[in-house]
Amino acid sequence: MVTQLNATPAYIGKYTVEREVGRGASSTVYLGFDRFNQRPVAIKQIHAHLLEDPFQAQRYRRRLRNEAQMAGQLNHPHVVRLFDVDEDASPPYLVLEYIDGAPLTDFAKPDKLLPVSQVIEIAFKCCSALEHAQQKGLVHRDIKPANLILQENGAVKVTDFGTALSLRSEVTQLTGLVGSPSYMSPEQVREQVCTHQSDMFSLGIVIYELLTGRNPFEGENDFTTLYKVNTEMPPPPRVLRPDLPPALDEVVMKALSKAQADRYAQWQDFADALVSVSKALPERRARDRDAERFSQMRALPFFAGFHDAMLWESLRLGTLHTHAKGDVLMQEGAEGKSFCILLEGFVAIRHNNFTITVLGPGVTLGEMCYLQADRPARTATALAESEVLVLEIQNAALRQASEGLQTSFDKAFIQLLVSRLIKTNEKVGNWDILAGQTQTAHGNLNRPA
Repeated sequence: MVTQLNATPAYIGKYTVEREVGRGASSTVYLGFDRFNQRPVAIKQIHAHLLEDPFQAQRYRRRLRNEAQMAGQLNHPHVVRLFDVDEDASPPYLVLEYIDGAPLTDFAKPDKLLPVSQVIEIAFKCCSALEHAQQKGLVHRDIKPANLILQENGAVKVTDFGTALSLRSEVTQLTGLVGSPSYMSPEQVREQVCTHQSDMFSLGIVIYELLTGRNPFEGENDFTTLYKVNTEMPPPPRVLRPDLPPALDEVVMKALSKAQADRYAQWQDFADALVSVSKALPERRARDRDAERFSQMRALPFFAGFHDAMLWESLRLGTLHTHAKGDVLMQEGAEGKSFCILLEGFVAIRHNNFTITVLGPGVTLGEMCYLQADRPARTATALAESEVLVLEIQNAALRQASEGLQTSFDKAFIQLLVSRLIKTNEKVGNWDILAGQTQTAHGNLNRPA
């Protein structure tokens, strides 16, 4: 009889298995049912093939034992509870509280970002959970969006204590480079002692990513990422999303301080700072308004080469401005630190007090100062011919944005400039024809009868 490869088992221990809900590099998570307690459970089972080598088997069993010992100490509304463990089973498994929700990785993308107020609320709840872990002498060491589960009711659960460090236990700890490179603290990279402030750094990365859709230390490979974590300070979140409150920038950047002593001293300090920002938030723009602007941008030819995630990133990277008729959007000779995309209305382009052309929705204004960074002076004045709506993007912000977005803008700029060049040549050609006809007419008039 042939056994189906990777088939879902009917039972694991005393638990019935309903379906697979997730699969990682070292384990598979199943939705199971505890018949004795009449409740759904999550069963995390180590992959059987990882146990074939005795050395690897010992390593993975130790990690499972570590997670069971750490999670078993915790009882907090924002931490996934541990119900059972069988490290001697083949393969070994953990039985955990089943959480019907989505990992925060689903909301760390430019087109899926949560409202700012909700991000602050999630961060606050994580502070509470990790403060509870600290009180038990634990440092999680792998805080990342994949290990934070958001439920439909807004509750958040911290999970996966497999690489956690106990500052009080005499049990053998996992050593070496522990954690996920993109979410490590500088002290983890240097394999130094980690404290609760190491988890603060990782949570700061998560908040940054939930606000901007971009990991602040993302590199081409793990080595580059670890180098950035250890040596580079990322741009503040407001560079990538100018509508964020300045106070939130300060909170995130303090959490991302390279030195542990420069971060918050205690989790309560971090939580209090988040509460202060939350209280000061103005009434936020409704999501359907964002959706309206997104649809408006999607319809413009300039954005034809942008996929949805990049459109959302563009919308959050820029700032929307409304100008009345007669307003000067850009002044000839002034320093150009940004460019605008005209979404609604008409703008006259003037040079030396002479109107060159009038532009409508779907064009950019002032992009040459971005393309020619060494020549930042505006070469023309942009004057509103009607009420207009523009999306303004700071040049420095786009240079800090994702490589994909920069490439998309470069291509769109090139297409726009080529289109303008073609139109200019057509006008020049028409003038040449008109001039030739005029010259012929003059010749005919001067010719003797």
